[in-house]
Amino acid sequence: FERVNEPVKTIAVWVPATKRALSDAAQIRGIIDQELREDLADELENQLFNGDGVGENFTGIANQAGTLLETFDTDIITTTRQAVTTLRVTGRVNPTAWVFNPTDWETVELLQDAQDRYYYGGPVAAGPKNLWGIPVVESFHVTSGSAWLANWRKAVLWDREQTTISVSDSHSDFFIRNMVAILAEMRAAFGLIKPSAFIEVELS
Repeated sequence: FERVNEPVKTIAVWVPATKRALSDAAQIRGIIDQELREDLADELENQLFNGDGVGENFTGIANQAGTLLETFDTDIITTTRQAVTTLRVTGRVNPTAWVFNPTDWETVELLQDAQDRYYYGGPVAAGPKNLWGIPVVESFHVTSGSAWLANWRKAVLWDREQTTISVSDSHSDFFIRNMVAILAEMRAAFGLIKPSAFIEVELS
């Protein structure tokens, strides 16, 4: 074990709204709040993968030191199988899930053998997504052309303060324009307990 410091960061998203709209249609506030919560969850996922560590950004998995890399070899099937071995031998962990960009997972599902048969059974045989017996999750925050294989128990999100929604007219000239800013934010820290439990896999 090592002593490390992981600062708590604030992730926030906001939208402008008119006071008139909020007073005339009460239900719109609930709609805005729900949309902001979903946008915040989306931004959180982006930070987990791609945060650059600057300012209020997390240091995402793609920018963490000590993670592994599996370079492309022959084809996707060969490369991904080699990644499983590398993670088990070098990383010394058993993988719990893949994360693919949707366009790359489409490529995998459309792979065919020499007799034009889909390896994954085609469109009428859709079922749980897995590759080499390991579950697959799709995320458009993963850069196209690569995938991540990991033991995801080795990534930790410390939730310091759950999502809060606040409203203010003190932004810019909103007061004289009868507008308000609706802000959703959360405070959290993110880190990898064992960076070598994560391997980036080149798919081309």
